[in-house]
Amino acid sequence: MTLNSCKFLLGLAISSVIAIPPTHAEIILHGTRVIYPSDAREVTLQLSNNGSKPALVQAWIDEGDPQSTPDQSKVPFMITPPISRVEAEKSQSLRITALPNASQLDQKQETLLWLNVLDIPPRPTSNSTETTPDNFLQLAIRSRIKFFYRPANLKADANLAVEKLQWTKAGQTLVIKNPTPYHITMTSIFQSNGDKKLDLLPQGLMLKPFSEDKVQLKTTNTEKMSFVNVNDYGGRTERPIKLQ
Repeated sequence: MTLNSCKFLLGLAISSVIAIPPTHAEIILHGTRVIYPSDAREVTLQLSNNGSKPALVQAWIDEGDPQSTPDQSKVPFMITPPISRVEAEKSQSLRITALPNASQLDQKQETLLWLNVLDIPPRPTSNSTETTPDNFLQLAIRSRIKFFYRPANLKADANLAVEKLQWTKAGQTLVIKNPTPYHITMTSIFQSNGDKKLDLLPQGLMLKPFSEDKVQLKTTNTEKMSFVNVNDYGGRTERPIKLQ
């Protein structure tokens, strides 16, 4: 596939994210995130074509810019195959391999990258012939999930990092500190208001390693606060908040 083709397909994907609900996607990823341990030879991501027709799939990893194209990626990882045809109701495995210069990534904390999978549907044909209609709209759909490079020398259990979060209250502000080398993702922070639970994180929050963030409280009641975090497997668990 040529450079211009890559850019064209990516442009379709960006427009389709706005125009088409996710339920129309035929290519389904079997996972919401990819973890790459630095000592692994490779990791795989399984995807399936749930549609009734073949689909062309293009995959690449970017450094955080959602507008970047596959040719602009400088990440030290290789995906095999980068472009593939997935037959209807069939599956495909994407093999992700670290290149030698992956060792230049930060070895003291996780690195966050993004894995893109572009689903390009086949050209439509008319009911009576196998030819493409003169006027048609063909949209591609891109899925984009988190890709974590995890150094093997981080000995602590990543799924226990959430237990080390430090919560403090400063006026009407809730301060959350992540003292660990792992990214911690939260989908909700709940604060009680009578018999109701107010969600302080309608958009979710991801704390980078060794960072902190602030969330505005909605009431003065800080009893029975809780939060929901996402683990390595995409599972969600609600946990109580203990203010320091």
